[in-house]
Amino acid sequence: MGLSENQLQELKQIFDSSVRPVILFDDDPDGLASFLLIYKHIREGKGIPVKNAPELGPELAQKVNDYAPDIVIIVDVPIINQEFIDKIKTRVVWIDHHPVVKRHGVEYYNPRIAEPEDNRPTSYWVYKALKENLWIAMIGMIGDWFFPEQEVIDEFIAEYPDLLSSDIKRPEIALHNSRLGELIKIISFNLKGKTSEVIKSIKVFTRIKDPYEILEQKTSGGRFIYKKYNRLKDTYYELIKQVKVKPQDKLVLFVYENPDYSFSAEISNELIYKYPDKIILVAWEYGGEYKCSLRSTKLSLPLIIEKALEGVTGYGGGHDHASGACVKINDFKQFIENIRKLI
Repeated sequence: MGLSENQLQELKQIFDSSVRPVILFDDDPDGLASFLLIYKHIREGKGIPVKNAPELGPELAQKVNDYAPDIVIIVDVPIINQEFIDKIKTRVVWIDHHPVVKRHGVEYYNPRIAEPEDNRPTSYWVYKALKENLWIAMIGMIGDWFFPEQEVIDEFIAEYPDLLSSDIKRPEIALHNSRLGELIKIISFNLKGKTSEVIKSIKVFTRIKDPYEILEQKTSGGRFIYKKYNRLKDTYYELIKQVKVKPQDKLVLFVYENPDYSFSAEISNELIYKYPDKIILVAWEYGGEYKCSLRSTKLSLPLIIEKALEGVTGYGGGHDHASGACVKINDFKQFIENIRKLI
């Protein structure tokens, strides 16, 4: 069920009538794709990635107000402080697909209001409203572990037959056995690092007109995006080499340190592709916490995470087969023990 046709038309009218939006988005492929779909439709505005936190705080409000937007659009951000909304001096529209959160003074679009199990990505709903730039929407959908309906897949393959095979039916296969998957990895790597560095990549993304600019490095913008991916690729594959998998263990646990970049989502995606019968948990140590990325082809991960967090300082959730958690360092051992017992 999700968002109704009326709600999708409302979103289209919101995008059509905006002339100077601020668009806040989660710093992952779904968030970026949602921003790009809206930005390319309006052709004006300012994008702000929300990094390293699931929560928008009041400190961002001043930065948003200084731009004097006619509307603030928030996409794919799980939690927003009421104080942040209260400080914004204009209309606020929030489009999301994470568990429902109640806030005042915001127009809230979330498929889970009508159907609690419907967590189709934000980029899916924005595409459904606009019906433009399907290649960008597919980056968001597959990057967020969602395989859309056959009609959408057929349309994409008709336009980009070399980017995705019609034989592929699951997101983890698409991520590791297609050129679309390579494109998603390139984009993910460009969302890593310092905010100033990420914003440079995002500005370039707004000017990219088709996927081949990046994949075949056809333009200066495409070469810029590919260059950062190329620079980080070696670090990523060095980390992959360090993963040890014991045949008897149901859980593949990989904990790593890297002062500048987190590759947890990409590593966990690759490991579940290689070991579909295992449960994957990749943890990155950062700021006194372990930021975890979990994958499974069979188990419902949010349920396991919720129970594993009992008596533990942390939070987590996500999709059935692709989820995340954040746990204080002192509680991490207990969290892992809880996970092992539950699986």
